[in-house]
Parts: sequence; structure tokens; C-alpha cells
Amino acid sequence: MSASETSSQVDHNARFRQEAQDAFAADISTLSSERDMLDELTSIRSFSFHFIKDALRSPPAVAGVVQQGLYQLWHMFLETAKVFDHESAYQEKLVALLLWTKEFDSLYRSLHPTRTKTAAASWEAYRFADSLQASWEPLLTTGTALQQCNLAAFSAKALAVGICRDSIGRTALWYLREALETDDEPKVIRLLPATVVWIEQCGDHLLTFSARDQSSEEESTAHFLAPGALALREGIDRHGFSMQRWLFWRRRLQEFSHHADPAVAQTARKGFMRMINCGRNLDYNVPGEAKFAEKLQAVMGEALVTSGKNSVSGDDIDIDVDWVD
Repeated sequence: MSASETSSQVDHNARFRQEAQDAFAADISTLSSERDMLDELTSIRSFSFHFIKDALRSPPAVAGVVQQGLYQLWHMFLETAKVFDHESAYQEKLVALLLWTKEFDSLYRSLHPTRTKTAAASWEAYRFADSLQASWEPLLTTGTALQQCNLAAFSAKALAVGICRDSIGRTALWYLREALETDDEPKVIRLLPATVVWIEQCGDHLLTFSARDQSSEEESTAHFLAPGALALREGIDRHGFSMQRWLFWRRRLQEFSHHADPAVAQTARKGFMRMINCGRNLDYNVPGEAKFAEKLQAVMGEALVTSGKNSVSGDDIDIDVDWVD
């Protein structure tokens, strides 16, 4: 491709990105009905065709411009994730659409091996995980609790289906450090709802990473892996996931389950109850879980006898989070 052709393509891509950005901004500000949300997903899918194929077909000379288009595509996904409610089925649809972009990339490569031979080595090289982390960082301080919960649901669901496992795992670790490994109580309370969403949606992954002491030797990610100040004071100095940190997070949720504010206590308790079952889900021995389950079963047995019912659930008894000790 000549210099003039390259310049023309750069100009064309810039115009298209601006038009796409303007259209997306107009749409995302008016999402209210189910029809709006379905139309938004359709729109993102349409832009995905363009930006993914552009990344696969363009010469290395315009790689930077192509990446700008991919950043814009990921921006669409992430801003939409902040709007879709974390309990909505549309979060699942959005994650499925993200997974589809990865599959579409693979299909296109398989049909056009010669045409795509200069493309990035893999879909992961399109830097979705970097965009996700970059989206999280300002949200931690300036985002609303609802935006945090919504993006946590999208992030954790993406991790749960295997998208960028290691990279999104680091983002999860970073978030849990910021939310639980600090003695700044107002900050803990502010970040607590999204903390619980992370644990609810990918707790089994987080436990597995912790049990395997998953970490990274990349210097560029070291600051995401370091323990927080409160964890360090508790003697936890290993970077990355560890069972020590998992138990520390569980203990922090246990502590906040006794908070004077009933709403805070209820949220923390919800997270604790999700964590206390992760090891049993995976047939993995986590300290305290068997003891908690034994006490829970005993109390439920007593409740069954006294209630006269055919069955009882956790909602029928007063569960004490301190049974874990």
C-alpha cells in the first residue's frame, strides 16, 4: 500500500470512528425500553463486523489506527455494560456478544489465512482486557454504586466464560484489594455492593486462582497484584492470588456482616455466604467451610424438627457467620 493510500485509509477510518462515536453516544443516552436495549446490541454487533474485519485486513502500517477502532468498539461494550442492570438478562446477552466477536475473529481467520497473515496473533491482542481495566480505574472513585455493580457483573461474567481469564482475574484481584484490603471503612462500604457482585458471578474462579497461588511475572502488572495496606499489616505479603488473601477477604466480609448499618451488614453477609460455599462447590477443602456446613446442617435439622415442615432452607433459620471460626 502506497503512502497516499495509507493516508486515505487513515482519514476514512477517522471519519468512520467519529460517526460511530456520535451514533453510539446518542443511543446510549436514551436506553430505557427492552426494544432500546436490543437495538443497542444489534448496533454493537454491526460495529463489531467493521472493526474486527478492519483489524484482520489492514496492513501493519496502520496498526495504530486500527487499534483506535478496536478501543472504540470496547468502549461501546463497556459503556453499555455500565448501563445494563447487573441483574438483567441483557448483561448475559452483552457477554455473549463479546464472546461472539472472538469467535467471529477466529472464523474469519480460518477462511482467509492469506489475507489475515499480517493481523495480530490472536483476539486477545486486540486489548479488550486493557480497556476493561482502564474503564474500571476512574469508576472506582467517580462511578455510582449501580455503575460499579453493572460493570462488575459484566466483568465477572466475562471471566466466568473464559474471556481473558488471567487479565480479568488481575482486574478482579485489584478490585478486591481496593475494596477489602484497606482500613478506610467508608471506601469499603462504598465498594461493597460491587465486591459482592464479583464474588457472586465468578467466586469459583477466584477461589481456584487463590488455591493455585496464581500470579504473574510481568513487571507491567506488578502493581495490580500487590496486597493492600491492611493485608500487609496482617502479614500477607505475597503478590497475586493466595489462600491467605481469600481467607482475609472472607474475614472482612464476616466482620462487616456485624456492621451497625443493617444494609451494609446484609450486603456483606450475602458476599460471605457466597464465599463460604465455593470450596464445597469445587470439592476443595477451604479452612472453616466444613465446620460452618456442619453447624448449619445441625441447626437446620433442629429447625426441621421444631417447625413440623417437610423441609427448611437457610431463609428459615438464623445463620451465624461466626460459625466459621
